[in-house]
Amino acid sequence: MQCPGQDNRYWDGDAIFESPCPHCGNILEFFKDDSQRSCKQCGNRILNPRIDFGCAAYCSHAEQCLGSMPPELLAKQKNLFKDKLSIAVRKQLIGNDSLFKLAGKRTELAEELCKKEQRGDMAAVLAATLLFDCENPIALLGTLTTDNKILAAVETLLDEKAPQTDEEQASADLFKKVINTVNP
Repeated sequence: MQCPGQDNRYWDGDAIFESPCPHCGNILEFFKDDSQRSCKQCGNRILNPRIDFGCAAYCSHAEQCLGSMPPELLAKQKNLFKDKLSIAVRKQLIGNDSLFKLAGKRTELAEELCKKEQRGDMAAVLAATLLFDCENPIALLGTLTTDNKILAAVETLLDEKAPQTDEEQASADLFKKVINTVNP
């Protein structure tokens, strides 16, 4: 079965469009599912300015469907996942605004520390800080992703399992620092 968003039988007139190369001005033709194109005039790789693979944040077939994506799109995908997780946590903590605000403060600090220290698995640390006060956090996370690596990494942090790698140790250190700093 082909993804309906990628199946050109369902495309309209906006699915194919032209955009100028930001480096040389040459006109490039994009299909809505192109992640990038190489400019024939200057050779630079140009990201599709209208691409939207929001489905990749939750679809279990995203990697097979989309293949490898440029780092800029992967960053957008991660932000979308963080937003979806934040919404799911908000729904679970409905009626408990103080816990949700605490989760938000923890997540901000976690992101700041991960960027500053340039170590650990940022996605796992952010997810664990968001999920810290939730009931059945791994089940909640499992509704948003089928990525076993992120599920295992978050579970390791939340259950305080012994880290097996340097990255897991760095993630555990950052997570503990956040929880100990932002605690009621």
